[in-house]
Amino acid sequence: MKLNNIKSAIAFAPATSANFAVGYDLLGFAIDGVGDIVELIKRDDTELVIKQISGATGADKLPFDSDKNVATAVIKKFLIDKNIKTGFDVYIQKGITLGSGMGGSAASSVAALVAMNAFFEKPYSYDDLIDYAIYGESLISGSFHGDNAVPCMFGGLVLLQSSKPCKKIDLPIVDCNVVIVCPDLSIETKKARELLKDPYDLSTIVEHSACLAATISALYTQDIELLGQSLKDVLIEPRRSKLITGFYDVQKAAYDSGAIACGISGSGPTIFALVKKQDDANVVAKTMQDKFKEFNLKSDSWISAMSDKGAYLLEKK
Repeated sequence: MKLNNIKSAIAFAPATSANFAVGYDLLGFAIDGVGDIVELIKRDDTELVIKQISGATGADKLPFDSDKNVATAVIKKFLIDKNIKTGFDVYIQKGITLGSGMGGSAASSVAALVAMNAFFEKPYSYDDLIDYAIYGESLISGSFHGDNAVPCMFGGLVLLQSSKPCKKIDLPIVDCNVVIVCPDLSIETKKARELLKDPYDLSTIVEHSACLAATISALYTQDIELLGQSLKDVLIEPRRSKLITGFYDVQKAAYDSGAIACGISGSGPTIFALVKKQDDANVVAKTMQDKFKEFNLKSDSWISAMSDKGAYLLEKK
């Protein structure tokens, strides 16, 4: 693949919410309005040098080692696999808090790949890039799953038929407001996954499968009432909720103030809620944050729709 004459490129990749309560490692959706930005400036050698990491809480804890930072690790693997000789100075602006459960590692991986793609005369398709984004996410989670990377790159609400290789099904986006509340906690994905190692009772698996199937049906029929009834996490939430101080109190507050569904985003500690009306969404967000305050936890909140827009190039020159 030939390189063009571009000297620099900047790309944005959105935050995501994985699992969607009933689809562990299977479902995820893009969040509008927050994400990571990666800028690449072409070098005269083949080195990948991280010049700056800035932005959201935890950005100062991310590694500058190009083998350990997902943004440069995915670029390096791609260039080696394709036998492409080039190098970049890398600037990472984190819009996603470290360990928040909003797909930060996926967003950095995806933004880096999209920016890199701008330097080729014939850019690769997102289908060509996605396996590398999932690889980047796996470096952090310890597991090869694409429920953050895929909606981050392509946008929308997706069902992963397979993560390796990536096979996705685009699901209908529900016409609801999404409330995202991120408390001032940090949870390592690997530790959150370790809580799931013990086996489950068959009855629990059957109940969970019914909720997943009903959720998919509700999305296709746009049955909001059924969706609210179906988005019940009987599999993951009971084990991971212990990592989130006040989780069940915050969840109850969300339901009491108008949410039709509420659950853990990814590995947490971020919590998502679905709300029918914009006015109610503001109330739900405030109520959830107020409840976290009762546990002496500050939090950030966002209100958006599920975004059908994935990663994109901001600038090239």
